[in-house]
Amino acid sequence: MSLDALELQLSSALTRFAALQRRAESPKEPLAVLHKALAELGTALEEVRVAQEQLIEGRQRMEALQEQLRLQAQRYWQLFDEIPIPYVVTRPDSIILEANKAGSELLNVSQRFLVGKALSVFVCENRGSFLAQIAKLATEPGVKEFSLKLRPRERAPRPVEARVQGDADTLRWLLRPVARPDADTIIS
Repeated sequence: MSLDALELQLSSALTRFAALQRRAESPKEPLAVLHKALAELGTALEEVRVAQEQLIEGRQRMEALQEQLRLQAQRYWQLFDEIPIPYVVTRPDSIILEANKAGSELLNVSQRFLVGKALSVFVCENRGSFLAQIAKLATEPGVKEFSLKLRPRERAPRPVEARVQGDADTLRWLLRPVARPDADTIIS
């Protein structure tokens, strides 16, 4: 039973109750009115009981769905976080919405502190042109790839290959650090 149907039934029951109250105030047929009122009350109580059962069933279904959604969200976050490649989700204005552990490590900032920060603060190039470029990415379908230099907090700048895909609401960034040729050189 929908809430609208329940509301209609309740309104109808209240109207019938008011009519019975008026009839009961008249000295004519008080016993007949009492029997009719009791019958109406019994019917109304049964309808309320059925509605209550349906509401309980609906609430149980909703709680089961909420639990399924919670488990799915938990699995998503687990998968997202365990991806070994830095992955960041931003708004088109570069504000970070999500970042996995690898993204947090690349930028040298705790995940919880990355959310709400602008990715553009980590970009070494002209931030204005970077912001214009990613705003354009949000309006163009498809995957775009480009190189940029990121400056992690309290670390030296790092070249990164970015693969970005998005829409008007979010941009999804795969950031692959480019190995520096001199980083693997062993000095003897």
